[in-house]
Amino acid sequence: MAKRKLIAVSFASMLVAGTLAGCVTSSTSTKGSEATPTAAVQKKYDIKVFTTRIQPNPDSDVMKKVQEKLGQNLIVTAAPDAEYNNKMNLLYASNDLPDVFNVNGNDEILKNATAKFTEDEFKKYMPDIYAVALKQYQDYGVSKEAAFNRFSVNGKLAGVMMGQTSTSHPYGLVLRKDMVDSFGLKTPQTLNDWEAILKAYKEKYPTKYPITARGKDAFQQSFYLVLAANGVTYNNWQLKDNKLVYAPFMPEMREALATLNKWYKAGYINPEWITMDNNTVNNEWINGNTIYYQFLGLNIKIQDLPEGDASMNGRQLVKNPQAKLDYVPFPKAKDNIKPALITYEGIVNQALAFGKQLEKDPDKLHAVMKAVNALKTDPELYKLLSTGIEGKTYDMVDGVPSVKKEFNNADAQTKEGFNWGIPGGTNWDIQKSLSAKFYIDNLKKYVEDASGLYSKENNEWAFNKVNGPLISPSGENLDTKGTAKLEEYKRMFAEVVIGTKSLEDFDKFIEQYKKEVGIDMTEAANRLYLKQWLK
Repeated sequence: MAKRKLIAVSFASMLVAGTLAGCVTSSTSTKGSEATPTAAVQKKYDIKVFTTRIQPNPDSDVMKKVQEKLGQNLIVTAAPDAEYNNKMNLLYASNDLPDVFNVNGNDEILKNATAKFTEDEFKKYMPDIYAVALKQYQDYGVSKEAAFNRFSVNGKLAGVMMGQTSTSHPYGLVLRKDMVDSFGLKTPQTLNDWEAILKAYKEKYPTKYPITARGKDAFQQSFYLVLAANGVTYNNWQLKDNKLVYAPFMPEMREALATLNKWYKAGYINPEWITMDNNTVNNEWINGNTIYYQFLGLNIKIQDLPEGDASMNGRQLVKNPQAKLDYVPFPKAKDNIKPALITYEGIVNQALAFGKQLEKDPDKLHAVMKAVNALKTDPELYKLLSTGIEGKTYDMVDGVPSVKKEFNNADAQTKEGFNWGIPGGTNWDIQKSLSAKFYIDNLKKYVEDASGLYSKENNEWAFNKVNGPLISPSGENLDTKGTAKLEEYKRMFAEVVIGTKSLEDFDKFIEQYKKEVGIDMTEAANRLYLKQWLK
């Protein structure tokens, strides 16, 4: 019985991880198999790939090397994270589907617009991905049948997800320890400790705000600190007594909102938070205008940064040479509540899929499957896609690729044609072997050790979003109604924080939310949980 208390990864985070790891060890590769496109003479196809973030320059040296090794012509189009789904829906509506794209498990595109294939085809044309998938499913405690079921339609696979171990680790909470020390205060353990720090900050810097958040639409990153302390997440399912509960309906959500409203009135929260995006929040941190960063990956270095480091924290040290950063525990609101850390389940809702038009040309479908297998499992292709060309865009440092400073930005990476990837998961063994030593050390210290700040033992992890759609017993698809209600919830959440709506207004809204769709959603989610996990 799988009892992981985890949460789904955003598509953006999944693609970053997919870019960082796309290969398997030699023990899982198949020499001379049909999975290697260059192993025999083959027909060359134009393969349209729709991805996110980086749209690589097709004339770059990286892309030329990729095309040569694959023996196929990749035509890569990308959309910004926030625009990907809308653009995919437009392609779907206009019947102009790419050959390779991302699919969501509760999306009608999965059912109506993907090429369906058998497990035997999966195993034959993507053998390395298949082998990694089975191994990682076992590691997650999920049966092959349950994992495949998430992306199956009428008994055939409509998408591929081999797992995302790297993103099942929590993000850390990083504090400006030098500021706290200057206030004469200790490392915070509770929300009361944090309130004392925020008060001291505001007294010293009356025109600044110690708290920022990525806007009301940033889901998990809207006041993660306070929500986690109260044992809730912004809008996800959590496992309580082996049943799923929707976090907005939990009484602890009301308590979290009460704290946020109190802190807003005290001037601790930047009043512009609703319109803040990633860049704004990052710049506030870089400029020293906030006291903590609430969603920082353990793969981002915060200490012992080399001179001239171009990372977010490196730039902060240029502006604030006295800055001392440290990971700290997520606080507790009450002794009997463990912090609800956001982390990602090994098998996420998003997966790789192939356009339905490929069903009419099985030879091309199989060629595309082979190409994808190589893109995600060949070591040379992995390095090309993720870091470019050794000596030009990256150097090997302590045995792992390290992107040069001048290429550590989206414009340069677009021009040089690297740091893009294809969804469908990663091989954690290879990703770990090619990750920086400090990242592996962070995982050991903070996550894998039972006493670590972000270990399972010390935190209550949220559960993954169930792989929908959520269907009522009468056959009604609840997702449409639920999505509309979620938008109302976001507005209500923001209005309670800034005080234009009261907690009593929130109570009334939640009761109506439950009546309209919430109770039915919860029952449907638990039915899916039983189907997808208890195997």
